[in-house]
Amino acid sequence: MKLKILTILFAATIFYNCSDDFLDKTKLGELTTENFFVTETNAFQSVVAAYSDLKDYRYVWTIWCFGDVLSEDATYSGSDNDVQAFALMESYNFPADNARIADRWQILFRGVNKANQAIDGISGMDVGLFKTMSQHRLLGEALFLRAYYYHELVITFGDVPLMTKTPTIVDKNLTRSPIDQVYAQIEKDLITAADYLPAKSTLNMATDAGRITKAAANAMLSRVYLYEKKYENCKIASKAVFAESDYSLVASYSDVFKLSGENCSESILEITQYDSPGGASVGALNNNGNFHMLMMMPFGTTYGFGLNQPKATLAKAYMDEGDSIRKHATMLTVDSLRVWESAIDFAKLARNRTGYYNAKYYLKPAQRSLQPRNNPTNIRLIRLPEVYLNYAEACTLHPTTVEGEDEARTYLNKVRERAHLAKKNSKGDALFEDIMLERRLEFGGEGRRYWDIVRAGKAATAFVSKGIFKPATCNLMPVPQSEIDASGGLITQNPR
Repeated sequence: MKLKILTILFAATIFYNCSDDFLDKTKLGELTTENFFVTETNAFQSVVAAYSDLKDYRYVWTIWCFGDVLSEDATYSGSDNDVQAFALMESYNFPADNARIADRWQILFRGVNKANQAIDGISGMDVGLFKTMSQHRLLGEALFLRAYYYHELVITFGDVPLMTKTPTIVDKNLTRSPIDQVYAQIEKDLITAADYLPAKSTLNMATDAGRITKAAANAMLSRVYLYEKKYENCKIASKAVFAESDYSLVASYSDVFKLSGENCSESILEITQYDSPGGASVGALNNNGNFHMLMMMPFGTTYGFGLNQPKATLAKAYMDEGDSIRKHATMLTVDSLRVWESAIDFAKLARNRTGYYNAKYYLKPAQRSLQPRNNPTNIRLIRLPEVYLNYAEACTLHPTTVEGEDEARTYLNKVRERAHLAKKNSKGDALFEDIMLERRLEFGGEGRRYWDIVRAGKAATAFVSKGIFKPATCNLMPVPQSEIDASGGLITQNPR
């Protein structure tokens, strides 16, 4: 059974432009942090509410339309209007009023606020109220979620308002906190979460699949430290994951992305999705399935929109490396599509701009939900190969006698061997480039490429085919203009 997301009526956003008198009034009978947290079930519901923003289609949209489409690996497709609407983004002229940028800011801060409410409420409860659940575990999940949401914010916007308590009227005057302060809070939350959370081996996967674990906290720490260039800390966090016996690479790469591969031995964190009943009432905001199957699948042939199309440049990267296994599992060709779709449906294929679709988000006709927005495929957020490559990169960029290039090559080659590729024996800068290439091939179509290249300082050259990427103004996206306006200018804009 997958973790099902409940709807809890918690505060979601800070409204900077409301009057103090209005906000200070509480409706009779309204649930508040003070009167909601009275049972362990209430505590659990608050954490589930904090999870729910991982499933919000508007946030997930930004995973691929930023992480894939803004890189050289994919392009925004769909209708001519769809393409035109995203053209400025794809050429690195990020508009401050772009809807996807606004979605990312608003949904991630909504997640932060829900996590804060859960942390405050659960921390204030008497431990004796927890008879069948662990208070520490619930706190660990909420702390992880706050850290995850904040990391997604800082890699996008840099300095952001830092909130570690349930928002009050005072918070309408919050300004942007320095990124180092936000990172310090992210680290603190993840370290505490790792202490509080259980190992995967202790879970009942029939009921706990999709819940955050100790390994997820340490894996996320390894990612965070890599972004901060704290390489020794990255090594320590990575090895904490390796120390758990619950995780190993799946023998077949393509199996990881099948329905049968959900929560497999290399999966550390997934956004759980399921095909729930709902009929015509299943819409964009109340579905429990993977809305992005609809976004990804080919237009005309399926009920998909075909918005995220991989490009021939990615296909060439696979072919140059002789990597047919991961290419086939990542890039759905028109010829492959012809095999699976009926002749009548295949003949309807339209808006095909590159000849490729994302195979990791394609379901064969018999596997699809009757509801286009409600497909069951989970979204893989953290997999073991990422931790292997985080560790390899840290060993390469900050080598020591014990954890240097030999270790880096060992973990790089663990990932390559699964793809049946020859071992790499490179050194120095060439080894780093091999690790970056491996990230591209391993996580193709998973929303990681753009962020990897930007943090490595290579975007100006890697993305030159798409537009002029100026690090001084493009490394961070603009703060949504609506947020600046609502704050009365207290929140400032990034360099433009």
